[in-house]
Amino acid sequence: QAVPGIAKSASASRVARHSQPPHIMMHGGGACDAPGGYAGAYSAGGAGGQYSGQGGFQGAGAGFGGAGGTNFQTSGIQTGYQTGGTGMLPAGAAGADLDCTATTCASAGCMAIGESSMNLVGQGQGEYIAETTYRYVGLGQGDLTVTAPRTVLWGRILGLLALLGLGGGALALLMMPQGTTTTSLMQSAGPLLQNAPADVPETTEPPTTTTTTTAPTGECTYWGDPHSKTFDGARPSFYGDGEYYIVTSDTVTIQGRFKGTKYTAGLAATNKVAVGGAFLNGHVITVPCLEGGDIEVDGVPVLTTFPSTYHVPGGGMITYSEEGKLVDGATDQWEKRIVNMHLPKGVHFQVFRWSNYLDFRLIMQRQENQDGTCGNFNGNPSDDSTEAIYERIGDRVPKGKLLFDDRTTVGFTETEKKLLDLCEAKVLSEARAQCSKMLEDREDDSDVDMSSCMLDMCFGANEHVLKMAKSLGFVDEDELHD
Repeated sequence: QAVPGIAKSASASRVARHSQPPHIMMHGGGACDAPGGYAGAYSAGGAGGQYSGQGGFQGAGAGFGGAGGTNFQTSGIQTGYQTGGTGMLPAGAAGADLDCTATTCASAGCMAIGESSMNLVGQGQGEYIAETTYRYVGLGQGDLTVTAPRTVLWGRILGLLALLGLGGGALALLMMPQGTTTTSLMQSAGPLLQNAPADVPETTEPPTTTTTTTAPTGECTYWGDPHSKTFDGARPSFYGDGEYYIVTSDTVTIQGRFKGTKYTAGLAATNKVAVGGAFLNGHVITVPCLEGGDIEVDGVPVLTTFPSTYHVPGGGMITYSEEGKLVDGATDQWEKRIVNMHLPKGVHFQVFRWSNYLDFRLIMQRQENQDGTCGNFNGNPSDDSTEAIYERIGDRVPKGKLLFDDRTTVGFTETEKKLLDLCEAKVLSEARAQCSKMLEDREDDSDVDMSSCMLDMCFGANEHVLKMAKSLGFVDEDELHD
Protein backbone atom coordinates (compact mmCIF):
# COMPACT_ATOMS: atom_id res chain seq x y z
CA GLN A 1 0.00 0.00 0.00
CA ALA A 2 1.22 3.45 -0.82
CA VAL A 3 2.49 5.38 2.15
CA PRO A 4 1.94 9.09 2.54
CA GLY A 5 5.06 11.25 2.25
CA ILE A 6 5.85 14.19 4.44
CA ALA A 7 6.06 17.91 3.92
CA LYS A 8 8.26 20.26 5.92
CA SER A 9 7.62 23.82 6.91
CA ALA A 10 9.82 26.03 9.04
CA SER A 11 9.36 29.18 10.97
CA ALA A 12 11.48 31.23 13.34
CA SER A 13 10.69 33.17 16.44
CA ARG A 14 12.89 35.08 18.82
CA VAL A 15 13.75 33.65 22.24
CA ALA A 16 16.01 34.85 24.98
CA ARG A 17 19.54 33.53 25.25
CA HIS A 18 20.13 30.94 28.00
CA SER A 19 22.98 28.88 29.28
CA GLN A 20 21.66 25.37 28.67
CA PRO A 21 23.77 23.18 26.36
CA PRO A 22 22.42 22.89 22.83
CA HIS A 23 20.07 20.01 22.24
CA ILE A 24 17.26 18.89 20.01
CA MET A 25 13.85 18.21 21.43
CA MET A 26 11.61 15.83 19.52
CA HIS A 27 7.91 15.90 20.21
CA GLY A 28 5.40 13.29 19.31
CA GLY A 29 7.20 10.20 20.61
CA GLY A 30 8.64 7.26 18.79
CA ALA A 31 12.07 5.68 18.51
CA CYS A 32 14.74 7.68 16.74
CA ASP A 33 16.00 4.79 14.69
CA ALA A 34 12.97 2.58 14.42
CA PRO A 35 12.58 0.78 11.07
CA GLY A 36 11.12 3.07 8.55
CA GLY A 37 11.27 6.03 10.92
CA TYR A 38 14.13 8.34 11.83
CA ALA A 39 17.45 6.59 11.39
CA GLY A 40 19.93 8.57 13.43
CA ALA A 41 19.63 11.80 15.24
CA TYR A 42 20.43 15.33 14.17
CA SER A 43 23.70 16.20 12.47
CA ALA A 44 25.69 19.36 12.99
CA GLY A 45 29.25 18.25 13.43
CA GLY A 46 32.17 19.60 11.45
CA ALA A 47 31.00 21.95 8.73
CA GLY A 48 27.45 20.85 9.46
CA GLY A 49 25.00 18.93 7.37
CA GLN A 50 21.55 20.12 6.43
CA TYR A 51 19.37 17.05 6.13
CA SER A 52 21.14 13.79 5.31
CA GLY A 53 19.18 10.68 4.60
CA GLN A 54 18.56 7.79 2.31
CA GLY A 55 15.39 8.45 0.44
CA GLY A 56 13.98 11.58 1.99
CA PHE A 57 15.46 15.01 1.79
CA GLN A 58 19.19 15.09 2.01
CA GLY A 59 22.02 17.49 1.43
CA ALA A 60 25.25 18.83 2.70
CA GLY A 61 26.48 22.32 3.47
CA ALA A 62 25.51 24.82 6.08
CA GLY A 63 22.28 23.81 7.76
CA PHE A 64 20.99 24.38 11.22
CA GLY A 65 24.45 24.10 12.79
CA GLY A 66 28.16 24.24 12.30
CA ALA A 67 31.46 23.86 14.03
CA GLY A 68 31.90 26.47 16.70
CA GLY A 69 28.20 27.25 16.52
CA THR A 70 26.27 29.56 14.29
CA ASN A 71 22.84 30.98 14.90
CA PHE A 72 21.66 27.51 15.89
CA GLN A 73 24.61 25.78 17.52
CA THR A 74 24.42 22.01 17.59
CA SER A 75 28.06 20.94 17.55
CA GLY A 76 28.61 17.49 18.93
CA ILE A 77 25.64 15.75 17.40
CA GLN A 78 26.93 13.21 14.97
CA THR A 79 24.46 12.26 12.26
CA GLY A 80 21.57 14.07 10.72
CA TYR A 81 18.02 13.03 10.91
CA GLN A 82 17.34 10.93 7.91
CA THR A 83 14.36 9.24 6.53
CA GLY A 84 14.60 5.61 5.68
CA GLY A 85 13.65 4.18 2.39
CA THR A 86 9.98 4.03 3.19
CA GLY A 87 9.44 7.39 4.82
CA MET A 88 7.47 7.63 8.04
CA LEU A 89 5.74 4.34 8.91
CA PRO A 90 2.69 4.38 11.17
CA ALA A 91 4.08 1.66 13.40
CA GLY A 92 4.89 1.35 17.07
CA ALA A 93 3.30 2.75 20.10
CA ALA A 94 3.44 6.31 21.16
CA GLY A 95 6.32 7.05 23.42
CA ALA A 96 7.53 9.86 25.52
CA ASP A 97 9.39 12.88 24.23
CA LEU A 98 13.03 12.03 23.53
CA ASP A 99 15.88 14.36 24.29
CA CYS A 100 18.66 13.83 21.77
CA THR A 101 21.73 15.70 22.99
CA ALA A 102 25.27 14.64 22.09
CA THR A 103 24.78 11.18 20.55
CA THR A 104 22.30 9.29 18.46
CA CYS A 105 19.07 8.36 20.08
CA ALA A 106 18.70 4.91 21.61
CA SER A 107 16.00 2.64 20.36
CA ALA A 108 12.64 3.44 21.86
CA GLY A 109 9.04 3.13 20.92
CA CYS A 110 7.80 3.85 17.42
CA MET A 111 6.38 7.12 16.38
CA ALA A 112 2.64 7.50 16.53
CA ILE A 113 0.62 8.59 13.58
CA GLY A 114 0.24 12.34 13.58
CA GLU A 115 2.30 15.48 13.35
CA SER A 116 5.78 15.65 14.78
CA SER A 117 7.85 18.68 15.53
CA MET A 118 11.47 19.42 16.41
CA ASN A 119 12.62 22.47 18.35
CA LEU A 120 16.24 23.65 18.12
CA VAL A 121 17.26 25.61 21.18
CA GLY A 122 20.57 26.40 22.79
CA GLN A 123 23.27 28.87 23.49
CA GLY A 124 25.00 29.31 20.11
CA GLN A 125 25.15 32.48 18.02
CA GLY A 126 21.47 32.78 17.20
CA GLU A 127 18.50 34.01 19.12
CA TYR A 128 15.80 32.09 17.32
CA ILE A 129 13.95 28.78 17.65
CA ALA A 130 13.57 26.94 14.38
CA GLU A 131 10.40 24.88 14.35
CA THR A 132 9.98 22.26 11.69
CA THR A 133 6.63 20.63 11.20
CA TYR A 134 5.68 17.77 8.93
CA ARG A 135 2.43 16.82 7.32
CA TYR A 136 1.46 13.99 5.03
CA VAL A 137 1.19 14.77 1.37
CA GLY A 138 0.90 12.83 -1.83
CA LEU A 139 1.46 9.14 -2.29
CA GLY A 140 4.51 7.02 -2.62
CA GLN A 141 7.71 6.86 -0.66
CA GLY A 142 9.24 10.10 0.36
CA ASP A 143 7.43 12.67 -1.84
CA LEU A 144 8.08 16.03 -0.30
CA THR A 145 6.56 19.43 -0.50
CA VAL A 146 8.69 22.18 1.01
CA THR A 147 6.65 25.04 2.40
CA ALA A 148 8.68 28.28 2.63
CA PRO A 149 8.81 29.89 6.06
CA ARG A 150 6.35 32.63 6.73
CA THR A 151 7.80 36.09 6.44
CA VAL A 152 5.46 37.87 8.80
CA LEU A 153 8.44 38.25 11.15
CA TRP A 154 10.03 40.77 8.79
CA GLY A 155 7.06 43.12 9.07
CA ARG A 156 7.35 43.01 12.85
CA ILE A 157 11.09 43.62 12.76
CA LEU A 158 10.68 46.54 10.36
CA GLY A 159 7.95 48.04 12.51
CA LEU A 160 10.16 47.69 15.59
CA LEU A 161 13.10 49.32 13.78
CA ALA A 162 10.92 52.24 12.74
CA LEU A 163 9.81 52.75 16.33
CA LEU A 164 13.39 52.63 17.53
CA GLY A 165 14.36 55.25 14.93
CA LEU A 166 16.82 52.98 13.22
CA GLY A 167 15.08 53.27 9.86
CA GLY A 168 16.72 52.17 6.69
CA GLY A 169 20.25 52.03 8.12
CA ALA A 170 19.33 49.24 10.54
CA LEU A 171 17.49 47.36 7.83
CA ALA A 172 20.57 47.54 5.66
CA LEU A 173 22.61 46.05 8.51
CA LEU A 174 20.13 43.18 8.91
CA MET A 175 20.20 42.41 5.21
CA MET A 176 24.00 42.57 5.02
CA PRO A 177 25.77 39.14 5.05
CA GLN A 178 27.51 38.57 8.40
CA GLY A 179 30.59 36.50 7.51
CA THR A 180 30.06 32.81 8.20
CA THR A 181 27.02 33.35 10.44
CA THR A 182 23.90 31.86 8.84
CA THR A 183 20.47 31.74 10.42
CA SER A 184 17.03 30.63 9.40
CA LEU A 185 16.13 34.33 9.46
CA MET A 186 18.32 34.82 6.42
CA GLN A 187 16.71 31.81 4.79
CA SER A 188 13.30 33.29 5.32
CA ALA A 189 14.41 36.44 3.53
CA GLY A 190 14.73 34.45 0.34
CA PRO A 191 11.10 34.81 -0.83
CA LEU A 192 11.26 38.53 -0.14
CA LEU A 193 14.31 38.95 -2.34
CA GLN A 194 12.85 36.70 -4.99
CA ASN A 195 9.85 38.99 -5.22
CA ALA A 196 12.10 41.96 -5.93
CA PRO A 197 12.57 43.08 -9.56
CA ALA A 198 15.10 40.85 -11.27
CA ASP A 199 16.78 43.67 -13.18
CA VAL A 200 16.90 47.15 -11.76
CA PRO A 201 17.85 49.66 -14.46
CA GLU A 202 21.14 51.35 -13.74
CA THR A 203 21.05 55.08 -13.29
CA THR A 204 23.41 56.52 -15.84
CA GLU A 205 24.65 60.08 -16.10
CA PRO A 206 23.70 61.91 -19.28
CA PRO A 207 26.49 61.95 -21.84
CA THR A 208 28.97 64.74 -21.32
CA THR A 209 28.91 67.23 -24.13
CA THR A 210 31.45 69.90 -24.82
CA THR A 211 30.09 73.15 -26.06
CA THR A 212 32.48 75.30 -28.03
CA THR A 213 31.51 78.95 -28.14
CA THR A 214 32.49 80.64 -31.39
CA ALA A 215 33.35 84.32 -31.11
CA PRO A 216 31.06 86.57 -33.13
CA THR A 217 32.18 87.83 -36.51
CA GLY A 218 31.70 91.48 -37.39
CA GLU A 219 32.55 94.11 -39.95
CA CYS A 220 34.17 97.52 -39.55
CA THR A 221 34.36 99.98 -42.45
CA TYR A 222 36.17 103.29 -43.12
CA TRP A 223 35.75 105.57 -46.10
CA GLY A 224 36.24 109.16 -47.13
CA ASP A 225 37.46 111.90 -44.80
CA PRO A 226 37.07 109.59 -42.79
CA HIS A 227 33.64 108.16 -42.16
CA SER A 228 33.55 105.02 -40.09
CA LYS A 229 31.31 102.29 -38.72
CA THR A 230 32.54 100.13 -35.85
CA PHE A 231 31.94 96.40 -35.30
CA ASP A 232 29.08 97.37 -32.98
CA GLY A 233 27.59 99.89 -35.43
CA ALA A 234 28.77 103.18 -33.88
CA ARG A 235 29.94 106.08 -36.04
CA PRO A 236 32.92 107.83 -34.39
CA SER A 237 35.14 110.20 -36.38
CA PHE A 238 38.86 110.96 -36.14
CA TYR A 239 39.92 114.15 -37.93
CA GLY A 240 43.42 114.80 -36.59
CA ASP A 241 46.65 113.54 -38.14
CA GLY A 242 48.61 110.68 -36.61
CA GLU A 243 48.85 106.91 -36.12
CA TYR A 244 45.84 105.23 -34.54
CA TYR A 245 44.95 101.74 -33.39
CA ILE A 246 42.30 100.42 -35.75
CA VAL A 247 42.42 97.14 -33.79
CA THR A 248 44.47 96.30 -30.75
CA SER A 249 44.14 92.91 -29.04
CA ASP A 250 46.18 90.10 -27.53
CA THR A 251 47.05 88.64 -30.94
CA VAL A 252 45.82 90.88 -33.76
CA THR A 253 47.09 94.43 -34.28
CA ILE A 254 46.01 96.75 -37.09
CA GLN A 255 47.14 100.36 -37.18
CA GLY A 256 46.10 103.22 -39.40
CA ARG A 257 47.82 106.43 -40.40
CA PHE A 258 45.24 109.18 -40.69
CA LYS A 259 46.36 112.22 -42.65
CA GLY A 260 44.65 115.25 -44.12
CA THR A 261 44.49 115.97 -47.82
CA LYS A 262 43.87 119.16 -49.77
CA TYR A 263 40.58 117.65 -50.93
CA THR A 264 39.39 117.40 -47.31
CA ALA A 265 40.68 120.82 -46.15
CA GLY A 266 43.22 119.06 -43.93
CA LEU A 267 40.66 116.81 -42.22
CA ALA A 268 42.20 113.37 -41.97
CA ALA A 269 41.51 110.42 -44.21
CA THR A 270 43.10 106.95 -43.99
CA ASN A 271 46.49 107.22 -45.66
CA LYS A 272 48.16 103.86 -44.83
CA VAL A 273 47.46 100.69 -42.84
CA ALA A 274 49.74 98.17 -41.16
CA VAL A 275 48.87 94.65 -39.98
CA GLY A 276 50.94 92.73 -37.46
CA GLY A 277 50.87 91.00 -34.11
CA ALA A 278 51.36 87.48 -32.81
CA PHE A 279 48.84 85.98 -35.26
CA LEU A 280 51.28 86.79 -38.09
CA ASN A 281 54.28 85.40 -36.21
CA GLY A 282 55.94 88.81 -36.14
CA HIS A 283 55.46 89.65 -39.82
CA VAL A 284 54.13 93.09 -40.77
CA ILE A 285 52.08 93.93 -43.86
CA THR A 286 51.77 97.58 -44.93
CA VAL A 287 49.44 98.95 -47.62
CA PRO A 288 49.65 102.66 -48.56
CA CYS A 289 47.50 104.73 -50.89
CA LEU A 290 48.64 104.74 -54.52
CA GLU A 291 50.77 107.85 -53.99
CA GLY A 292 52.39 106.29 -50.90
CA GLY A 293 54.48 103.62 -52.61
CA ASP A 294 54.52 99.80 -52.67
CA ILE A 295 52.70 97.18 -50.68
CA GLU A 296 55.29 95.63 -48.36
CA VAL A 297 55.78 92.63 -46.11
CA ASP A 298 58.50 93.14 -43.51
CA GLY A 299 59.73 96.19 -45.46
CA VAL A 300 60.10 94.26 -48.74
CA PRO A 301 57.89 95.24 -51.74
CA VAL A 302 55.40 92.54 -52.81
CA LEU A 303 52.54 92.38 -55.31
CA THR A 304 54.48 94.66 -57.64
CA THR A 305 52.50 93.51 -60.67
CA PHE A 306 48.79 93.72 -61.25
CA PRO A 307 46.99 91.44 -60.70
CA SER A 308 49.10 89.22 -58.45
CA THR A 309 49.08 86.93 -55.40
CA TYR A 310 51.41 86.65 -52.43
CA HIS A 311 51.62 83.99 -49.71
CA VAL A 312 52.52 85.35 -46.30
CA PRO A 313 55.26 83.40 -44.48
CA GLY A 314 53.70 81.37 -41.70
CA GLY A 315 50.18 81.55 -43.10
CA GLY A 316 47.87 83.82 -45.04
CA MET A 317 47.50 85.00 -48.62
CA ILE A 318 47.25 88.43 -50.24
CA THR A 319 45.71 89.09 -53.62
CA TYR A 320 45.84 92.33 -55.60
CA SER A 321 43.12 92.73 -58.20
CA GLU A 322 39.88 94.46 -59.11
CA GLU A 323 37.81 91.96 -57.10
CA GLY A 324 35.81 93.33 -54.20
CA LYS A 325 32.64 95.15 -53.23
CA LEU A 326 33.19 98.88 -52.79
CA VAL A 327 32.66 100.51 -49.40
CA ASP A 328 31.82 103.90 -50.95
CA GLY A 329 29.64 103.72 -54.03
CA ALA A 330 30.83 107.16 -55.12
CA THR A 331 34.23 105.68 -56.01
CA ASP A 332 32.77 103.38 -58.65
CA GLN A 333 33.93 105.80 -61.38
CA TRP A 334 37.59 105.14 -60.67
CA GLU A 335 39.89 102.29 -61.56
CA LYS A 336 39.90 99.69 -58.82
CA ARG A 337 43.02 98.56 -57.03
CA ILE A 338 41.84 96.24 -54.27
CA VAL A 339 44.03 94.34 -51.81
CA ASN A 340 42.41 91.28 -50.21
CA MET A 341 44.26 89.90 -47.19
CA HIS A 342 43.09 86.43 -46.10
CA LEU A 343 44.91 85.98 -42.81
CA PRO A 344 44.98 83.59 -39.84
CA LYS A 345 42.25 83.67 -37.15
CA GLY A 346 39.63 84.39 -39.79
CA VAL A 347 40.81 87.95 -40.46
CA HIS A 348 39.77 89.27 -43.89
CA PHE A 349 41.10 92.77 -44.51
CA GLN A 350 40.00 94.40 -47.77
CA VAL A 351 41.78 97.63 -48.67
CA PHE A 352 40.72 99.92 -51.56
CA ARG A 353 43.67 101.97 -52.82
CA TRP A 354 42.82 105.38 -54.22
CA SER A 355 45.19 108.14 -55.26
CA ASN A 356 45.74 109.85 -51.88
CA TYR A 357 43.67 107.86 -49.37
CA LEU A 358 42.26 104.42 -48.58
CA ASP A 359 38.88 102.90 -47.88
CA PHE A 360 38.75 99.56 -46.11
CA ARG A 361 36.47 96.79 -44.92
CA LEU A 362 37.64 94.63 -42.02
CA ILE A 363 35.84 91.34 -41.30
CA MET A 364 37.01 89.32 -38.31
CA GLN A 365 36.05 87.42 -35.20
CA ARG A 366 36.15 89.21 -31.89
CA GLN A 367 39.53 88.85 -30.19
CA GLU A 368 40.56 88.81 -26.56
CA ASN A 369 40.93 92.33 -25.12
CA GLN A 370 39.98 93.98 -28.38
CA ASP A 371 39.65 97.73 -28.83
CA GLY A 372 40.58 100.49 -31.28
CA THR A 373 38.93 102.98 -33.59
CA CYS A 374 36.78 100.07 -34.83
CA GLY A 375 35.45 99.80 -31.27
CA ASN A 376 35.76 97.19 -28.55
CA PHE A 377 33.35 94.76 -30.27
CA ASN A 378 31.31 94.09 -27.11
CA GLY A 379 27.89 94.46 -28.71
CA ASN A 380 27.35 97.91 -27.21
CA PRO A 381 27.71 100.80 -29.69
CA SER A 382 27.28 103.45 -26.99
CA ASP A 383 30.83 102.97 -25.67
CA ASP A 384 32.40 103.34 -29.12
CA SER A 385 32.42 107.11 -29.12
CA THR A 386 35.66 108.92 -29.93
CA GLU A 387 35.95 110.15 -26.35
CA ALA A 388 35.30 106.69 -24.82
CA ILE A 389 37.86 105.04 -27.10
CA TYR A 390 40.45 107.68 -26.17
CA GLU A 391 39.78 107.11 -22.49
CA ARG A 392 40.45 103.40 -22.89
CA ILE A 393 43.47 103.28 -25.21
CA GLY A 394 44.66 106.84 -25.74
CA ASP A 395 44.46 109.05 -28.79
CA ARG A 396 47.43 107.66 -30.75
CA VAL A 397 49.65 104.56 -30.86
CA PRO A 398 52.08 104.93 -27.93
CA LYS A 399 55.81 105.09 -28.25
CA GLY A 400 57.46 101.73 -28.95
CA LYS A 401 54.28 100.12 -30.34
CA LEU A 402 54.36 101.52 -33.84
CA LEU A 403 54.16 99.05 -36.78
CA PHE A 404 55.15 101.77 -39.25
CA ASP A 405 58.77 102.70 -39.79
CA ASP A 406 58.17 106.28 -38.61
CA ARG A 407 55.49 108.74 -37.57
CA THR A 408 53.85 111.15 -39.92
CA THR A 409 54.22 114.89 -39.53
CA VAL A 410 51.10 116.26 -37.90
CA GLY A 411 49.55 119.22 -39.69
CA PHE A 412 46.82 121.62 -38.67
CA THR A 413 45.18 123.70 -41.36
CA GLU A 414 43.39 127.05 -41.22
CA THR A 415 40.08 125.29 -41.72
CA GLU A 416 40.78 123.10 -38.70
CA LYS A 417 41.69 126.13 -36.56
CA LYS A 418 38.38 127.81 -37.42
CA LEU A 419 36.51 124.65 -36.50
CA LEU A 420 38.30 124.36 -33.17
CA ASP A 421 37.28 127.94 -32.36
CA LEU A 422 33.66 126.77 -32.60
CA CYS A 423 34.09 124.16 -29.86
CA GLU A 424 32.07 124.92 -26.75
CA ALA A 425 34.14 126.25 -23.86
CA LYS A 426 33.29 123.40 -21.48
CA VAL A 427 33.95 120.70 -24.09
CA LEU A 428 37.19 122.43 -25.10
CA SER A 429 38.38 122.62 -21.51
CA GLU A 430 37.71 118.90 -20.93
CA ALA A 431 39.39 118.07 -24.25
CA ARG A 432 42.47 120.05 -23.30
CA ALA A 433 42.79 118.28 -19.94
CA GLN A 434 42.41 114.81 -21.45
CA CYS A 435 44.72 115.49 -24.40
CA SER A 436 47.41 116.92 -22.11
CA LYS A 437 47.41 113.66 -20.16
CA MET A 438 47.60 111.51 -23.29
CA LEU A 439 50.36 113.61 -24.88
CA GLU A 440 52.38 113.46 -21.68
CA ASP A 441 52.14 109.67 -21.65
CA ARG A 442 53.54 109.46 -25.18
CA GLU A 443 56.08 112.26 -24.72
CA ASP A 444 54.65 114.41 -27.46
CA ASP A 445 53.28 117.73 -26.33
CA SER A 446 53.63 120.07 -29.30
CA ASP A 447 50.90 122.65 -29.90
CA VAL A 448 50.00 121.02 -33.20
CA ASP A 449 49.59 117.61 -31.58
CA MET A 450 47.47 119.18 -28.85
CA SER A 451 45.23 120.91 -31.40
CA SER A 452 44.85 117.75 -33.46
CA CYS A 453 43.81 115.77 -30.39
CA MET A 454 41.36 118.45 -29.22
CA LEU A 455 39.75 118.61 -32.66
CA ASP A 456 38.87 114.91 -32.35
CA MET A 457 37.47 115.41 -28.85
CA CYS A 458 35.33 118.36 -29.94
CA PHE A 459 33.98 116.98 -33.24
CA GLY A 460 34.42 113.22 -33.03
CA ALA A 461 30.66 112.75 -32.76
CA ASN A 462 30.05 114.69 -35.99
CA GLU A 463 30.76 112.64 -39.10
CA HIS A 464 30.03 115.52 -41.45
CA VAL A 465 32.48 118.16 -40.28
CA LEU A 466 33.73 118.83 -43.81
CA LYS A 467 30.21 119.54 -44.97
CA MET A 468 29.73 121.84 -41.96
CA ALA A 469 32.98 123.65 -42.73
CA LYS A 470 31.89 124.18 -46.32
CA SER A 471 28.49 125.47 -45.23
CA LEU A 472 30.19 127.97 -42.90
CA GLY A 473 32.48 129.22 -45.68
CA PHE A 474 35.59 127.83 -44.02
CA VAL A 475 36.54 126.01 -47.22
CA ASP A 476 37.34 127.44 -50.64
CA GLU A 477 35.73 125.04 -53.10
CA ASP A 478 38.14 126.07 -55.84
CA GLU A 479 41.09 125.09 -53.70
CA LEU A 480 39.55 121.71 -53.06
CA HIS A 481 39.46 120.94 -56.76
CA ASP A 482 42.68 122.68 -57.83
